[in-house]
Amino acid sequence: MIRRPAALAAAFLAAFAGGCDAPTDSSPTLEVELIATPDPAVAESSSGVTYTVTNSDDTTTTYEYPWKASFVLTIQETGGLAVDITAVNVRVQQASGGIVITPTGGRVEYYQFNSSASGNHVPANGSTTVGFEVWYDLPNKGREALITVSFSFRDDDGYTYSDSAEVKVAP
Repeated sequence: MIRRPAALAAAFLAAFAGGCDAPTDSSPTLEVELIATPDPAVAESSSGVTYTVTNSDDTTTTYEYPWKASFVLTIQETGGLAVDITAVNVRVQQASGGIVITPTGGRVEYYQFNSSASGNHVPANGSTTVGFEVWYDLPNKGREALITVSFSFRDDDGYTYSDSAEVKVAP
């Protein structure tokens, strides 16, 4: 009777040990922290930067963006994986008290941005910064906004990643 449990235990351990040799997911994982400065960003009056709207009768009207927010995002890599920034996208949404207020009646937020970076490479366990200027006009004519900045990354092995940061803009 003593041999049967020992044989079962040995079989169990052999099966368990065999499971430990099974291949695991070898895809690296990007670990970054995105830090906005200032936080929150401040809305400032803007002049001289315009956008054009096509009206329902196919005419166009040009407007000035009333607001501008400037901030810097620091990308801090913490997982030991060097990457290149391959794309940046920005989305501006009107907000109140930090809550996104979706426009009604087919109205939309108008915005454009400019970014500046010293390079597109983020070293392993290192950091880089990207500056942003965002001009915008909101349907509610307010200054408070939520800006979502999305980044795409690629490592040396061709794996791609994405991450985003939300930057609040104070009224």
